[in-house]
Amino acid sequence: MKKIGSIILTAILTFAISTCYSQEYKHDVKQGNQVVIKNFSGGISIEETSGSQLIIESGRYEKKPERADGLKSLYGSGAEDNTNIGLEVKTDGNIVVIQAASKQAEDAHYTFKVPKGINVKIDYRSPYAGDDIKVKNFSSELEVSILNPGISLENVTGPVILSLTNGDVEIDFGTVNQNSPISINAINGIIDITLPANTPADISMSTINGEIFTNFDIDFEKKQKDGLSYIGGGQKIKGKINGGGVDIKLVTINDNIYLRKK
Repeated sequence: MKKIGSIILTAILTFAISTCYSQEYKHDVKQGNQVVIKNFSGGISIEETSGSQLIIESGRYEKKPERADGLKSLYGSGAEDNTNIGLEVKTDGNIVVIQAASKQAEDAHYTFKVPKGINVKIDYRSPYAGDDIKVKNFSSELEVSILNPGISLENVTGPVILSLTNGDVEIDFGTVNQNSPISINAINGIIDITLPANTPADISMSTINGEIFTNFDIDFEKKQKDGLSYIGGGQKIKGKINGGGVDIKLVTINDNIYLRKK
């Protein structure tokens, strides 16, 4: 029985290796370009890299059947796979547009290694998307729109612009770029932000059905009315940390906001 079990296990592993494989695609980019990722439902990870090439690595991607050799895959969006990893990559002026171009891409996971200085915009509003977006060690501008999953950012600098419908946001800033504002908007999701303790910022935080927690010392914005100081009502907070600096706006409707210092 043990021998039969080993044979079955070996067959399963052989099948998995033969159908799922990792491959990469490289595309030349230059400073001033923006990478736009859209029409995805599979997993997305973003990392910063050196050099002048955008590198896309695929995982959980099933290669096409042998019967399809010499044939191209047709996809409902009209995109055509020109990468051999289920994606279409096209350059339109200063914009590099990447989108799914194969049924197999819907369940695959892609890691995008983006050269330093190249901004990234992600449209991840497919109702079928199920994986959280993960970003790490990224110092350029990031703009993301998400419907259902959440997003995790590690060692980023901003500027960051996020819009989520159903999903949590976790961001650990390495440093905070002071040149452009940061805006995080969620409807149903936690916003959990960690900033270096010495970050100068003008903070605006708002939640309707949640609470706001922080260990920063905030100089609250005050207004005068009939000789009294007004700090705020409801769950709307405005103030400065470390004397004020870049604008940081955190808004969620149905959950909590956590602002941490490190």
